[in-house]
Amino acid sequence: MSTPIVEMTDVSKRFRTPGGFGRRGAGLLAVDGVSLTVGRGEAVGLVGESGSGKSTLARMVNGLVVPTSGTVRTDGDDVAALGRRGLRRLRRRVAMVFQDPLASLNPRQTVRQTLENVLRAHGETTSTSELVELLASVGLGPDYLGRYPHEASGGQLQRVAVARALALKPDLIIADEPTSALDVSVRAQILNLLADLQRDHGISFLHVSHDLAVIRLYSDRVAVMQRGRIVETGPSEEIFRSPQHPCTQALVAATPEAELPT
Repeated sequence: MSTPIVEMTDVSKRFRTPGGFGRRGAGLLAVDGVSLTVGRGEAVGLVGESGSGKSTLARMVNGLVVPTSGTVRTDGDDVAALGRRGLRRLRRRVAMVFQDPLASLNPRQTVRQTLENVLRAHGETTSTSELVELLASVGLGPDYLGRYPHEASGGQLQRVAVARALALKPDLIIADEPTSALDVSVRAQILNLLADLQRDHGISFLHVSHDLAVIRLYSDRVAVMQRGRIVETGPSEEIFRSPQHPCTQALVAATPEAELPT
């Protein structure tokens, strides 16, 4: 069996609060003793209510958040032990697509500049034809290279954000609520795009969402979080067919079949 692309072992994260860490119980325990793996080419859904710790957990995969205890390994490397160069190499292999595409893109940069800058930051150069091909892979035409963020819709901007994530040919994409800021009419388009990328390029995905309909359709395996802990995990259809934990049961019960995107 190959090494998982992500392997988290007994990971916890406590954030400092105004009371500090000096007294017993101080600080906010956002993630509490979580172990989770993501296999190569696998799509894992991380689901839970707001404040359950899922986004904090996801951000530990590429070093945006440092665990208080436990170990996070990405592609076999201990993320906490990586220096600046190691983190740069890691972020070539692990890309993120954030919730709000308008907030994640520089409003003063054209799409061309956005794509070129991420490549340049990692010592890469590219041609116009390669940029056009990159945009085509996310369903955008060459005219978008000259556009600024305010000249595109939310769905188009999220496609640009996906293109930026793909620019360095990552092994893993972390999609953190990638459609929650979009209109219902374009949600399925973006989600289908991500599913196509996983199928066509063998990219691993960690989908973070509070929406079980999304997780059900676009993940091979599901981990359910509640109050910083994973309370249930298993194959997607099995979790939805026979949820065992009360938290999972409540989430499934609150997800009408009619709301599933198509």
